[in-house]
Amino acid sequence: MMKRLYALIASAVLLLIAIVLPPLPFIVKSYDFVFVLDITRSMNVQDYSDKHGGAISRLEKAKTAMLNAARSLPCGSKVGLAVFTERVPALLYSPIEVCSDYPVLEASIQALDWRMAWVADSNIGQALYNTRELILNNVLAGSKLVFFTDGHEAPPINPRYAPDFGYLDTEDQKEDWKAGIIIGVGELGLSKIPKFDEDGVQIGFYTAEDVPHASRFGLPEDPSKVEGYIPRNGPWGTAKAVGTEHLSSLKQDYLMNLAQQNHMLYHHLENNRDMAKALQNTDFAYEATQPTQFNKIAAALALLMLLYCYQPFRPKWPARK
Repeated sequence: MMKRLYALIASAVLLLIAIVLPPLPFIVKSYDFVFVLDITRSMNVQDYSDKHGGAISRLEKAKTAMLNAARSLPCGSKVGLAVFTERVPALLYSPIEVCSDYPVLEASIQALDWRMAWVADSNIGQALYNTRELILNNVLAGSKLVFFTDGHEAPPINPRYAPDFGYLDTEDQKEDWKAGIIIGVGELGLSKIPKFDEDGVQIGFYTAEDVPHASRFGLPEDPSKVEGYIPRNGPWGTAKAVGTEHLSSLKQDYLMNLAQQNHMLYHHLENNRDMAKALQNTDFAYEATQPTQFNKIAAALALLMLLYCYQPFRPKWPARK
């Protein structure tokens, strides 16, 4: 009987602790990210499959992966959200806490749509430069960049005018410092790019006649290699450019090169679990004091003590002689 009395007293004490115990400060591993999503036309390519085997677009796959990654981060971590088209990023909001503000994060990511794009072109390199510059010169300083894109430049870029990412580096940054991670979205094989009307209804796919297959911006690096070069009237030559720019694939080598220039990691989005793990890399973590609730543990222990106190009495059978 005394054991049951002690258990009852312990249960009362634990229940009181569960009611009055405030959150206790603990040092935990946290993360601070800004998710930036490519919403240009090539992101509508359906080269992923859902769990039922149906085709889904790169855009929808990226959105699902973003939500899964946010849910996988420990409480106290923060995620901001932005989109980009052409060369201009648009910050939707600064990083918010992933647990208490998850409903806001979920609703905003699910609402992202390719029709939010304000320009049809896609200049991935310059968009990455402008996004990093936005983070450095904003209240976002200290956040790590998570840049979702398939790397499809439209129209093709002129390497002569590629951005110099060295201007974004500060003197106190070490060689092993990481600005974030580029998430390559899509498959390596070429796929058709869907074409939509002004109401968002698919009306077919882009053809070779619909898109430029070579850069016509600025001057060529080596005019001697341009067929039909005319200095004033035809710096890009008179020959008709042909190619496969009306089809799209993940430009993985290009994105890996961009990641190297920007002190970033690279990850090919194949499944949500591996991407969430890639974001929890030690290069992105920092220690922070996080209020932690232990009330549920105390309440569970109190319940166990009560179960012990009021369990049915077991009859004691006489021992056999």
